[in-house]
This record gives sequence, structure tokens and C-alpha cells, in this order.
Amino acid sequence: MTTETNSPGRAAPSDDIISLSEIIGIVMDGKWWIAGSTITFALCSLIYLWAATPIYRADALIQVESQKSPLGSLVDMGDALSGGSDAASETEIEIIRSRFVLGKVVKSEKLITVAAPDYFPFIGLPVARRFRPDVESGEMLNSPLPGMSQYAWGGERIRIERFITPYSGESYTVVAGQQGRYQLLLDDELVLEGQQGVSAATHDGEVRLFISELKARPGTHFNLTRLPEVTAIQNLSKRLSVSERGRKTGVLTLAITGPDKADNERVLQAISDRFLKQNIERTSAEAQNSLKFLEVQLPEVRAQVELAESKLNRYQQENQTVDLTLETQAILEQSVKIDSQLAQLELQIQQMAERYTTVHPIMIELQQQKNYMEGLKQEFVTQTEDLPQTQQEVLRLARDVEVNTVVYTELLNKAQELRIVEASAVGNVRILDHALSAIEAIKPKKALILVLATLLGGMLGTGIVFVREMMKQGVKTPEEIEARTGLSVYATIAESEQMSVLERNAKKQGSGYLLAHMAPADLSIEALRSLRTNLAFALMEADNNRIMITGPSPGVGKSFIATNLAALLGESNQKVLLIDADLRKGHINKAIGKPRENGLAEVVAGQISINDAAHTINDKLDVLTSGHYPPNPSELLMTPAFKALLDNASKEYDVVIIDTPPVLAVTDPVIVGKLCATNFMVVRAHVNPIREVEYAASRFEQNGVKIKGCVLNGMIHSGSRYGNYGYYQYSYS
Repeated sequence: MTTETNSPGRAAPSDDIISLSEIIGIVMDGKWWIAGSTITFALCSLIYLWAATPIYRADALIQVESQKSPLGSLVDMGDALSGGSDAASETEIEIIRSRFVLGKVVKSEKLITVAAPDYFPFIGLPVARRFRPDVESGEMLNSPLPGMSQYAWGGERIRIERFITPYSGESYTVVAGQQGRYQLLLDDELVLEGQQGVSAATHDGEVRLFISELKARPGTHFNLTRLPEVTAIQNLSKRLSVSERGRKTGVLTLAITGPDKADNERVLQAISDRFLKQNIERTSAEAQNSLKFLEVQLPEVRAQVELAESKLNRYQQENQTVDLTLETQAILEQSVKIDSQLAQLELQIQQMAERYTTVHPIMIELQQQKNYMEGLKQEFVTQTEDLPQTQQEVLRLARDVEVNTVVYTELLNKAQELRIVEASAVGNVRILDHALSAIEAIKPKKALILVLATLLGGMLGTGIVFVREMMKQGVKTPEEIEARTGLSVYATIAESEQMSVLERNAKKQGSGYLLAHMAPADLSIEALRSLRTNLAFALMEADNNRIMITGPSPGVGKSFIATNLAALLGESNQKVLLIDADLRKGHINKAIGKPRENGLAEVVAGQISINDAAHTINDKLDVLTSGHYPPNPSELLMTPAFKALLDNASKEYDVVIIDTPPVLAVTDPVIVGKLCATNFMVVRAHVNPIREVEYAASRFEQNGVKIKGCVLNGMIHSGSRYGNYGYYQYSYS
């Protein structure tokens, strides 16, 4: 152990700057904290991964094709104005996630009823399967752990076909019996009894239960709940995800997650089938609505055709007209074309009016087309004004016949197409890949969780180490004491691990535990040897040979320093007297293994002589214990008898070491310090704050007691900036 001796006023290193080596030192000091935290988190993650229920994913692929409306351009125009395929895909995704689809799946797959075995708490099926690898064969069913017959341990199965209760959300219990029999309980009260494969009901019929399959050891409990329909739909929606694969592809990916592979595939396939069925029904319903509209229009248009033909024939007979001229015939063809388009636009407007308002973009577009065609028609009317009256009338009647005939024919064709669509509706949805579950579980992600948990444990442990370091309020370095108080640090004493062992053994055996005699090679003793060397020079300049050892507060190790320093001074061929002047809690007698009675208190009181009271440890070391604790220790130390005792001791001994109480607790050290030429204050590292040391030094200064220096005790050997003061281990042969 090297001794740190510095002149007063030396600047302390900046605490605000921490080098990389200091950070590494702090981490190395707390390596066990970091390792423990890391290992704990890693083990917890392994336990979680071992016990967690694996979650599997099943997926399916559906194609949504562009659908042509039975009315042709009408829906094409609607698609163009409403956003095209992107909007169509988003629409289909929302349809899949709607209660309209999922609600029917919940009912068809009986997802309203939730039935599950009652597994042992905090373990569950995955753990149970690890106890027995052959649970699928059912061998575990006959071998439960003793005293846990109600719990399931793997391989149990139950299938509910029908479960009706007056209230949703109540939790029932199914208890398996012998040969497929069971009991249904509610709050441990029997509701009904039944047999597997047979419907059972209560007397009033409010509760009905049909279990189609029950495989379990007798006494096994199953939790049975009938959820509200909206809750069951929400649970299914949380498990389901729908997304478009690529942009504008019209291919949708459906995925569902859950702990049961077969259940995932079954439910996802039911969703796909239901979506396909509703799409076909929607296509068929659209064709039905359009056909219904046309069937209303066809008789009216047919009557208009017949009326126009009869008017033309009657006019020709009355006026004996024959055929139209070539010029009139050309005008007729153009007029018929315009009127036919106007008639079709009118039909479109009538049909779209059932879907949209007049301000909808589709309705506005159709109205603009109609206005344009009416303008063209007016131009042809102007051209026919120069024709003879007979030709004009024949032209008008012939035009009505042609237009009505074209419209009627077009409606007949549309009606026939709609009948075909209605009879063979296939929709615009196609299932490309049926539901299939992945082999590997998607949750939990074992490697990721293990790595993250280990890293989190390491970071948390590192954080704890740095927080603990920052929370240490005590003095950390000798430079800190010297810079703040101006007192020189004569030695830094390492924390002794052997001292704790000696104290424990001494309590059991009732012996002493003087470290300088029992472990002379200890690091603390080596540091005290350096202090002994420095004291030799200090005593040369002193007025007397008395050394007072004190401290700011209890528990700093001043008695340890005093006893072992006295022993080391005795080894240097000096006759030493150690006085325990702590008349309140002195315990030096324990270190030397002697009784406390008949000590300093009795000598000062004149009850016993110092020669009779002093305990001889060896030829060079005598110890005067504190004696009985007096009611007035400060007054006792202020008596002339105590001063006379010290004067006589200084003549008989080469060195007199006096151990005193803490200065911030009592005034005894001030009284003793005035009688001693050399005074040392022991400060414990990481315990005594620097302000406490400053206050203790100022207490002595105010009372005219000069402190020679400090001893920094309890330094922990480490790689951080607070402890690397070069402790050396000596070996003795």
C-alpha cells in the first residue's frame, strides 16, 4: 500500500470529466451486478419461452377481378368516377372485415362458445406437453400429478355443438365423468347432467348443451363461456388481417393467428368461403334488380312500338303516301340514331336515379350527354322544316317506329343477358390458395426475445451500477479531502476482507481480533505501516508524543486504525500505550480480547492505578481500556487527573495513542486534542460526505485544536477513478 501525501490546497481533478478508462473501471467494479442482471433476464426469457403458448399463422389468397355490370357502360362509368381498382380492393377488404361476413362465420363455426381445459396455473398446455411427449396418444390422461386431478395436463378435447344460456358472458364449468358423462356447474352449483353425443337441457329449458366430443380423465374441469356475439366478432377481427398483395393487383392475402393450427385453417377457410358466397349473392342480386327494372320497362316500350306502327300505317293509308325520298331517308336514319341514344340515356338516368341523387357525378354526366343529344336532335328538326308537309309527317311517324323498335330490341337483349347472369352468377372473386397453416410458430420469436432480454438485462445492470456510483455521497479520493479542507491525507487504508472474518470468529470463540498480529500481510496493515513511517517524522517535530485518533462520525474505523497502528509501532521497537478514551461506546477491549472493566474511567477517578489497569499485550504494547461508562465522560476528561495521567504516560512510553469518540457527536475529542500534539482524523471512503469532513475540521479549528492530517479508511480496490491507488500485496516466506 502506498501512502498519499500532498500539500494543502492541491487542486482536485474535475468531477465533470470522466474518461473511458474510468467508465470501464466503474463497469468492472459492478461486473457482478451486470452479470447477475443479464443472467436473470436471460433465465426469465427462457422460462417464458418454455411456458409461452406458441401462436401459429394460417393464410389464404383471394383474387378480386374487375366486374362488368349487366348494364355495361353504366357501372364502367361509375368505376371510372369512383377511383378504379384501388377503391375496389379497399372496399372488398372492408367487406371481409365487416360484421356481415364475420358474424356469419362466428355463428357457423360456433365461435360464440369458448370451451377450454382448465390447465394448471402459470403452466398451461405447452408446459404440460413437455412433461410427457406422448400426450397426443392420450397416455397422460390417466396420470395426473397427485392432488391436482381437476387440472388438464395435455391431450384433453371437448367440442360443443350447441350451448344456449339466458345470459351471455357467464363462466360455466364442465366436469368430465365416466364413459362420456359430464356435469355442468355454475359457481360450483349443479346446473345439469348429460352424456356425450346427447343433447341435455334444464327442466325449464333455459340452459341447453350438446357436447359432441369429450375426451378427458374423469374429474377434469373445462371452462365454458358463451360470449356476446359482438365480443366474439371483435375477437375474430383481432385475429384476422387482410391486405392487398402488391399495388393494383386485386389479390388479397387473408391471415389469421391462433394457438391451434387446425382451428386457424378451419376458421380462415370459413371466412374465405363466406366472402365468396356473399360476392356471388351480391352479383346475382344486382342482376335481379336490373332485370326487375327492365321487366317493368319492356311492356311500356312494346306498347309504344305498336302505337307508333299503327299511327304510321293509318297515316299512309289516309294520305296514300308510298316511300320516302332518298334525302328524307338519310335524315330519318340520322334522327333515329340520335333518338335511340336519347332513349337509352333516359333509361340510364331512370335506373341510376334509384342509386344516386341528382348531384352525383354520374347523374350530372348523364344529364350533360342528354342535353347534348337533344341539341343535335333540334338541328335535324330544323332541317326537316323545308320538306313537304306529307314528307314531314311520314318522317316523324317512321322515326318513332324506328326509335321504339331499336330501344325495344336493346331492352330485350339486356333482359336476356340478365337472365343468363342470374342463372350463372359466379361473382368477381376467386379463391387462389385455400387456408393453410404454417408449420413453425410465428410467436414467440425465441431468438429475438432471448437476445433482447439478455441485452435489456445487461443494460439494466449497467444502469444500476452507474446509478449506485452516482448515489455515493461520501468522499471518494484523497485529492477531494485535500482540495476542500487543506488537510494532508497521510494514508489511504484498504477495506480488509480478513477483518470481517476475524470479527465473526472472535465472537464465536470470545477471543481478540487484532489484524496486525493475525494477518500481518493484509493490504490494510501494509497501508498502516506507511502511516507509521510518516508518523515517525511527524513526532520529531511535535511538542509531545501523544497521538489522538478521532473521526467525524461513528463507524469510520478509528478504533481499527488506533489499535493496529499501536501494534505496528510496538513492532518497531517502541514502547506504546493505547488508551481507549471513548467513555461512551469504547470497544477496543474486544479487539484485544480483554474485559472493559477497570480502565480509564476508574484510573481518572482514582479507584485504580494505571499499572494495575493497563493490559500488557506484549513487551512493547500496553492497552488501557475505557472502563465502566461514566455518567459524565466530558467532565471526567477535563479533570486534572486525566492530564496528569497523560503526562506520566508520555514519560513512561515512547508513543501514547488515544482513541476518542466522533467529534460531531460529542466534545470529548476537542478536550483530548488540546492535550495532544499530533491529531489525526479518520474519514471513511464513500461514507463521510466532504461537507461533514469540512464541518469536523472547522469544529477543531474553532476550539484551537490543530489537526495534523487525515487517514482515508475503507478504500475499495477497483479499476475506477475512485479506488486505483496502487495497493500492493506482500508475501512473507
